[in-house]
Amino acid sequence: MAIATLQALLGIDGFDVRLNTFEKPNVTKLTASFGQNVTAMMQRISRIGVYRSLEKISLSTPSNLTVNTHGDLLPFFNQHMTKSNSIVYCHFPLAKYWIDSEHPEYFSLIHHGLIMEKSKAFRTRFLAQAKSNYIQMIRNSTVLTNSEYSRRAIWKTFGIQSSVLSPPVEIERFRDAVRLRGSQKQNSETVLVISRFHYSKKIESAIKLASLLKENKIGDGLTIVGNLSSDSIEYFSHLRQMVEDYNLERFVKFIINADFGMLTELVCQSKVYFHPLAGEPFGISIVEAMSAGLIPVVPDIGGYTEFVPKKYQFHTLGEAVEAVAVAIEAAFSERNSLSESVEQFSVSNYIQSFRKIVSELMEHPLAAETENIPIPISGRKPHQSLN
Repeated sequence: MAIATLQALLGIDGFDVRLNTFEKPNVTKLTASFGQNVTAMMQRISRIGVYRSLEKISLSTPSNLTVNTHGDLLPFFNQHMTKSNSIVYCHFPLAKYWIDSEHPEYFSLIHHGLIMEKSKAFRTRFLAQAKSNYIQMIRNSTVLTNSEYSRRAIWKTFGIQSSVLSPPVEIERFRDAVRLRGSQKQNSETVLVISRFHYSKKIESAIKLASLLKENKIGDGLTIVGNLSSDSIEYFSHLRQMVEDYNLERFVKFIINADFGMLTELVCQSKVYFHPLAGEPFGISIVEAMSAGLIPVVPDIGGYTEFVPKKYQFHTLGEAVEAVAVAIEAAFSERNSLSESVEQFSVSNYIQSFRKIVSELMEHPLAAETENIPIPISGRKPHQSLN
């Protein structure tokens, strides 16, 4: 999301782009993941600010447009932000829920763990300020989101309208990789799961599904591929114990921290993609799998229900088993049709749509509804700040 947004802004004549982030970009890693053009793109950014907390972020140099690509969690707000000079991409209004529930993981996310060393009084003040900033940010920005499902959640939470702009997905890259490996494609009936190994992703459902598939002699196995961080080792151990308890050692396979080459190889060896988490706002991995010709099987609640056919949605794991059985037998023509159906989510479509939104805002800098006084637009080059 951030890279595609940077590409969109850097492609507009006269824009001087600055990047504010919590972690210094690893250009080598980014290039390995997204290609050589990322290196050239990063070199065109005029300044990169790396901060450890939101309080430290400084926009001392005036910006005519601020873009927050992580508006689901980061409550970044300053008094100059208006609906005409601030864009917030809110994947889902998570911060509001996490703040209200005083979720300890939220402290760590925003302050990299430093907040836990502070007093209870400090944490109370932090929560109050974060909640105020988040609400003001949402109310004084042009809010974009990823699906109608998320748009309704934002309206229910804040009573404001947002616009749906689907996130950028590298569908062509997956298609090209699968075409290159096409001659190696096996007749495997494997079910693939792509998910970060984190308790919030409900991967337990995939293991329970695997048990039912094995019992009903459906498919050749289930492969779960994803990144594993140090704070999720205990959860990963729990998943491995589940596999042993269900006697699935030969049916379920874990692949940790796979690179793109390994990921495309696994895609080529699979026929079905299973998504275990109900209520996901969008589901980028689902679109990636569909672009590569896999049939998606997903819960019947979430943003993905807007582009996954109804017959491949489930409410119970029993229904999921039936959907997987149908998906395994799906003809090539159906797989190809589903692959073409996600063309709307391409990176190029996102960039084009985002530039159009920016253009409309810059043409009418003082016209938006706002509670604040807009920044006067001078004759200098407009600066962009991407949080």
